[in-house]
Amino acid sequence: MALEGTFKDFHIADIVQLIGLQRKTGTLTVESEEDTLSMIFQEGAVVSAHSTRLPWEQRMVQLLVPQGVLTLARLQEALALQGETGKKLKAILAEKGFLPQKEWERVLAVEVAEAMYRPFRWRTGRYRFVSQPSVEVADGTIGPLGAESLLMEGIRRVDEWPRIRENIPSPAMVFRIGSRAGQLNPKQIEPGEVRMLDLVDGKRTVQELLDASGLGEFEAMRSLAALVGAGAISPIGPVPAPAPVEGPPARAAAPLPVRSAVALPSWLPRVAWGLMAAWLVANLVIFRAEPLGIFPLSAARGASLDRVRSLRARADLAELSRDLERYAATTGDVPASLEALGTLGRGARLRDPWGHPYQVRRSVDPTLGPAVRVFSAGPDGRMGTPDDIALGDG
Repeated sequence: MALEGTFKDFHIADIVQLIGLQRKTGTLTVESEEDTLSMIFQEGAVVSAHSTRLPWEQRMVQLLVPQGVLTLARLQEALALQGETGKKLKAILAEKGFLPQKEWERVLAVEVAEAMYRPFRWRTGRYRFVSQPSVEVADGTIGPLGAESLLMEGIRRVDEWPRIRENIPSPAMVFRIGSRAGQLNPKQIEPGEVRMLDLVDGKRTVQELLDASGLGEFEAMRSLAALVGAGAISPIGPVPAPAPVEGPPARAAAPLPVRSAVALPSWLPRVAWGLMAAWLVANLVIFRAEPLGIFPLSAARGASLDRVRSLRARADLAELSRDLERYAATTGDVPASLEALGTLGRGARLRDPWGHPYQVRRSVDPTLGPAVRVFSAGPDGRMGTPDDIALGDG
C-alpha cells in the first residue's frame, strides 16, 4: 500500500510521525526541485537514506581531501584504480591502507544526516511512502534512528535556520578574522566554533569552510553564525541580501487576484464533502490517524506528540542552561528572569512546545553561591505537578 501527496497536504514531519506511530517498514521518498531523498524505515525507525542530488561516493570524493583525512595524491591513485577495476572507492582505499573504512563511515554518517534533515526546511515538495514486509540497506546506513528523534532534531533545525541565515545569507560569502576574536572567552566558546574559527582564512567561501569542517552543514553554519554575532569574524566585500526563510509551507494562502464569479454546479459541493468524508474514514480505519485534527487525538497519538514535545523541551532547557552559565560567567550574577539574558543568550526559545513560558527558580548554595534552574510546566501548564520537566529528570 502506498501513501502519497504533496507538502500542501502534509509536511514531512506529519508523515514521519505517522510512520513512527504505526511502526511501519518501507521506503519514504520526498522530492522537490532541490533534491530527491529516499529514507528507508524499519519498524518506524530510519535505517538508511539515499540522495539523488549527488551519489554518496561522489560526495565523499569532494570531502575527504578538504577535511584532511586523505591526500590528493592518494585519492587520485585510488580513483585511477577504480577506473581499471570497477571496485567501490571505499574498498580500494581500505585495501591500499589509505583510509580505514571506519573513517569513511564517520564522514559519510554526517552527510547522510544532513540529507535527512534538509527536507524539513523545504516549503514545497511531494512524498510517497511504500509499505514493505522487509527492506535491504547498503551505503547510507544509519541508526536505527527513531521517528521521534528524527522529528525533534528536524524541528530544532527548522527553528534555528532563520537566525543562521540572518548572519550568513549566502554560502558564497568569504569571512576574515574580526577585531573581537581575541576577546572570546575560551570557557564560553563551543568546539564547533573553535573548529570554524581555525578554518576562516579570508580566502575560502562559506561552502568551502563547510566541506572542510567535518561538522555537517547545519552545525558548521550554526557555529559560523555564532562567531559573526560575537564579532569574531566579519565578511569581506558586500553582504548579499538574506535568502528567503526556509521552512514548512505556510498554511495561509496569499491573497488571490479578484476574478469574476463563476457559477458552480449544485451537485459539486455534495460530491466534494462526500469525498472528504470517505478520505477521513479511510485514514481513521486504515492508518488509525486523523490528519486534519478535527476529532480528538487518540490516546496513543496524543502520548506520542507529548513525547516529541518533551524531547524538544529538554533540548530547550539544555540551551537555556548554557545561556545562564554564560550570563553568570560574564556578569558574576544570575538573572532574575530569562528575559534578562538579552544579547548574552544564544536565542533559545523562552516558551515550551505547549506554549507556556519556561520557569526560573533561584537558589543559594552555601558553598557554590547563587544559582538558577529552569523548568517546563509540561503539558498541563502548571508547576508542581508530575508532568513538570527539568534537566536531569528521568
